[in-house]
Amino acid sequence: MAEKWHGRSPTLSDVAQRAGVSRSLVSLAMRGEGGVSEETRKRIQKAAEDVSYRPNALARNLASGSSRSIGVVVGNILNPFHALLSQQVDIMARAQGYDVLFSINSMSDEAVRETVDVLRTHRVAGVVLIGTPRDRSVTKAVAELLPSVYLGEHITDIEVDSVCTDDSEGAFLVVEHLVSRGHKRISHVDGGEEAGVDRRREGYILAMKQHGLKPNIVPGSHSVDAGDTGVGILLGNPPLPTAIFASNDLSAVGVISRLIRNDIKVPDDVAVVGYDDMPIAGTAVLSLTTVRQPVAAIARQALQALIRRIQKPNGPIQRVLIPPQLISRNSSGLNLPLEQVERRAHRAPH
Repeated sequence: MAEKWHGRSPTLSDVAQRAGVSRSLVSLAMRGEGGVSEETRKRIQKAAEDVSYRPNALARNLASGSSRSIGVVVGNILNPFHALLSQQVDIMARAQGYDVLFSINSMSDEAVRETVDVLRTHRVAGVVLIGTPRDRSVTKAVAELLPSVYLGEHITDIEVDSVCTDDSEGAFLVVEHLVSRGHKRISHVDGGEEAGVDRRREGYILAMKQHGLKPNIVPGSHSVDAGDTGVGILLGNPPLPTAIFASNDLSAVGVISRLIRNDIKVPDDVAVVGYDDMPIAGTAVLSLTTVRQPVAAIARQALQALIRRIQKPNGPIQRVLIPPQLISRNSSGLNLPLEQVERRAHRAPH
């Protein structure tokens, strides 16, 4: 049973006393170095558990002259995709032997600057930026201060490693999917200034034009309210589209909610497609057709890129694009003849 320690954290000396060895031997064992027998190492590990000892990462970094800590700066932790990505980065980094320091409220560029200053005082080896900052000059400044990798956007205009889904291809897949189901009037509720939305917008426009269709983009962001508001704009400018592509799943939830409140059936009257494939998308109630971003693959590639950058600060820039996958569910309906889709759309209230 672990002992209770009141008023202070247990130290190496406490572990040494418990194990009946010297403090220097405990230090060697904790660092995983040689000169410690397996039997003694196990006794020290047991003593550390008994006194609830946890190594001080900052002290360890200072003592060794190198760091086994990384920072993770999250733009919007309320975005389910950002939250899942953060979780996977944490799991994989710890498996590689890194401690992880999180900032989950870095939506503004100024907040990112402040966070990075704090992370530097903790001597992190590098930083993972998830969907933030938005200003490229700030991203560039961070990358010049610390080994960095940006997740969620394909960055080509500055020297920083980046890993993301091929969002242009993902949006293209959405339009192809909807056109294959007979849709012509396909509107896009935009993601505003969120990470990755530029390429989703570009992919949507390109696919629409290749099919000889007129793009219709409604302003929005990655939130439920934005999807709701987007449908309100579409309702005020008839005819209603036969399909709506929302820039992420949260926005798609808002789209569906507003359509249902206006007695517009999904997918019978209007098909809806999201982006991300967050866990709720696959539930029987929502059954949302969406573009899956492979979270585990993104996190894995991000850690590999960051470790390369830590080991070789002047190495070549890595810009990784991971193929997306369209997941077809009930919200986009079955394959319907074009005439039937148009008839259903005209029945929908405007």
